[in-house]
Formats: sequence, structure tokens, C-alpha cells
Amino acid sequence: MSMTREDLQAFHSAWLRPDNATIFVVGDTTLAEIRPVLEKAFGDWKAPSTAKGTKTLNQVSLPDQSQIIIVDRPGSPQSLILAGHLAPPTGVDNNIAITAMNDILGGQFTARVNMNLREEKGWAYGAYTFMQDARGQRPFFVYAPVQTDRTADSMAELVRELNAITGDKPASDTELEMVVRNNVRSLPGQFETARNVLNAMLSNARFGRPLDYEESLKGRYEALGLGDVESAASEVLHPDKLTWMVIGDRAKIEDSIRALDLGEITVKSVGE
Repeated sequence: MSMTREDLQAFHSAWLRPDNATIFVVGDTTLAEIRPVLEKAFGDWKAPSTAKGTKTLNQVSLPDQSQIIIVDRPGSPQSLILAGHLAPPTGVDNNIAITAMNDILGGQFTARVNMNLREEKGWAYGAYTFMQDARGQRPFFVYAPVQTDRTADSMAELVRELNAITGDKPASDTELEMVVRNNVRSLPGQFETARNVLNAMLSNARFGRPLDYEESLKGRYEALGLGDVESAASEVLHPDKLTWMVIGDRAKIEDSIRALDLGEITVKSVGE
């Protein structure tokens, strides 16, 4: 199905219009100074008579069980492990707790996943967990490029870490204190430039936050308790529902991955 000129016109009419726009200005200026400039630039911009575009952000269920996709790359000196599933939207009320939980698990250098695979075992140069912002459900990812002969072992350790933080080894006082300290101390540097401030404003508008949200971050972090982090871990992490993609030398990794019995395995070739 090919895209037509009419498709582009319809998209432009539905979405690129003044009644669907918000103008952000950051700099050494005032509203009184900038308003005439904006009026001159955008004053004649009129909304079309057609309806404004709308989006429905559907809730998608997680799979019943994990699945694994092996992408064969013969001769690869390492395997790239990427696993993920959907997580709650960025705009949820407990997003700070979710952020702290992820920082403890794999979001910072001193997090459990990196300390395990890099510092303790030396199987990876770096291993992380992260989430990408979204208004609807967002993806939660586990990322670990590891040496080929430790591919399955690394996958087993990643599953173990995910199960531990939601089970018999929840976040500790020391881990939470370190994450809160790191995140609070990093706040000033996040707003050093006009672009930094602009990005914060855009994010607040996108996720329905008040304009003074950043001013509350220090207090929000310092108010976190272990119960908040444990609840976030239980809500977000589902180790038995991950979709795994492992790019590496199939001949050297497939049998040991199958022995883990994590889920159904599909094998593909690079470029397939």
C-alpha cells in the first residue's frame, strides 16, 4: 500500500494546525516582548475547517509467556542481548518510584545488572535496564552485549536479577539512599542551558505535569520509601513475559539458550 499526496495533505490538515499547537519560548525575554514577534510570525495561521486529529492510546496486554528470537550472525565475537516488555506510561503518579527502582536494577553504573555482568563476572563491558518515555505504555528494556560463550549464562543472570528485586532480594536502604542522592545531586546540571529548560517544559506538557514539576523533584525523591520501590518493581517487572532478541553466532549459542527453557525460540538471519 503506497502513500499518496492526498494522504500527506490529510495528515497536514489534521495535525499541523494552530489549534493543535503550543508555543514554548525560553530565553532572556518576557511575554510582553515576545508576543508581538509571535503575532507577526503566526497571527495569520488559521485552523482548517476539517476536524482536528485524535489518537487513541490502547492498552496492550503482555504475552502469556516469554519468547526468544535468535538472530544468527556467524562469527560474531559477542552476543547482543535485548529483552523487553511494555510498562506503565511516563505520566503515572508513581513515575519517580519507577525511576528509582530502575536505577537500582540497571539504570545507573552502580546498579545490580551492571555490577553483576561487568564488575563481578566480566562478561560484559556494560549492562543496563531502561525505559523510553511515552504517553501510553512505554517499553522497558534490558540491554547487555556479552561475550559469546557466556550468552546463556548472562540471560540466566538477567532473569535472576529481575526475579530478585521483585522477590527475595528487594531494594535495600543503602541502594535507595545512593540513587536518591545521585538523582538529587544531578538536578542542577539538568537545567544548565535554555535547551534543557525547553525540553523540561515540553516533557511537562506532553505528560500532563504542572509547569513547576521540576521544582518538586528533590522533595519527591527524598520522600521515597522502600515500599514505593517494591511496589514499582512488582508493577513494572514481569521476567516471565519478556520478548528476547539475541544477536550472535547461532552455532555457538543456540543449544545453551534452549537449555534455559525460557520460552519458545525463533531463529532468523541478519537482514531477514
